[in-house]
Amino acid sequence: MKYHSLSSLAALSLLTCSFNTYAQAPQQPQGWMWGFGVAASQDVYTDFDNRVVPIPIIGYAGERLRIYGPFVSYQLLQEGAMSVDAQLVPVFAGFEEDDSFIFEGMEDRDFSYAAGVALNYNWQGWTYSLSTNADILGKFDGYQASFRLGKPFRFDGYMIEPSLGVTFQDENYVDYYYGVRPEEATNFRAFYEGESAVNTELRLAISTRQFLGGMTRLEFGATFFDDSISDSPLTDDDTALSAMFVYTRMF
Repeated sequence: MKYHSLSSLAALSLLTCSFNTYAQAPQQPQGWMWGFGVAASQDVYTDFDNRVVPIPIIGYAGERLRIYGPFVSYQLLQEGAMSVDAQLVPVFAGFEEDDSFIFEGMEDRDFSYAAGVALNYNWQGWTYSLSTNADILGKFDGYQASFRLGKPFRFDGYMIEPSLGVTFQDENYVDYYYGVRPEEATNFRAFYEGESAVNTELRLAISTRQFLGGMTRLEFGATFFDDSISDSPLTDDDTALSAMFVYTRMF
């Protein structure tokens, strides 16, 4: 196993959902929090090792401002069951030339950072989230948008939440992370120009406050990638699994 950042979809979904659950829970105290976790994910790149990442966590939950490591959100509007947040989010994606033989002779694709907004709405026990963000570091010069639908069920101090998500990634994102430039093409790696993609995610999260005075969360997920990604000469699969364990508590 190599130690890398998580793939973009897995990291954004797992870490953001974990933080939102902690920060938006009923009667959640405000202030600084600390914690730790471990996350694991597959990747669809050819001959790419599974990613396993230890996660030290320092965060802050305020009336409007929430910080969870590199994730930052600020509530712009709260009207009943609807809220609108401004967000800064990392884009955990990319590779280095020595990560796999398939990347030999290619330029590295870099981690980036994005800014955007999220609309959240709760109705009859269902949670709806619509968000979009754009690259602000000039790495892939594109944007992503996602919609997530989930419903939490509470049983004896535990919350179980299945959810379905759909993520759109524009052609600049797909071409940067999954495309092959003309000067990078070889006999075994054809030129490939990425097009926009729509990926689907299924997730199941279990969280509780039963242990050690904090929030414990375990989440499993599966991401099903669009053909524009799975058809890339850099990939050899169209499905990736992920899992994460996180424990957080207030100072």
